[in-house]
Amino acid sequence: MDSDKNLPDELIQLHQLRFHTYINSEDIQKRVQEIGGELREKLAGTRPVFLVMLKGAFVFAADLIRAAELDAEVDFVRTSSYVGTVSSREIKLLLPPDPELVRDRHVVLVEDIVDSGYTMQHFLPKLHELEPASVTLVTLLHKPEASKVPVKIDHVGFSIPNKFIVGYGMDYDGLGRQLAGIYQVI
Repeated sequence: MDSDKNLPDELIQLHQLRFHTYINSEDIQKRVQEIGGELREKLAGTRPVFLVMLKGAFVFAADLIRAAELDAEVDFVRTSSYVGTVSSREIKLLLPPDPELVRDRHVVLVEDIVDSGYTMQHFLPKLHELEPASVTLVTLLHKPEASKVPVKIDHVGFSIPNKFIVGYGMDYDGLGRQLAGIYQVI
């Protein structure tokens, strides 16, 4: 997915790395509305729980929850798997989901990016142990080229190449989360 070529390519610098516009905010919002509509149709008549993977997915999740227009609850999960710009195989569960909120409920697991698949390979079995009625995995970004293990993703915002990105909630060593668009490292 390239940024809209009618828009200027904005260059930014975070720490020592430079980034250029990759997906503009208008394209992101359009895709979020589409996924929200799909979730609204799929989960109509239920009261799902949006389980948000912190920290990177919080901006996407906020927009997605509004777009879905469902009577839903929200909970948060936090894992750690990145070292600098690279996903590692060591996954730590820093903040687990509330078991009582998940049990027998339709869970929409909201992730910012699925690349290697290791985080989901580690976390999904733990989530299923809590006995949800169903789990729908939604990711804003998917890097198929980076995939090391298979992961069933129900809704993908954008498939992107295996390059490091920031913006729209995702950061590089703490910087860039506030950016409305998504920027790719140069």
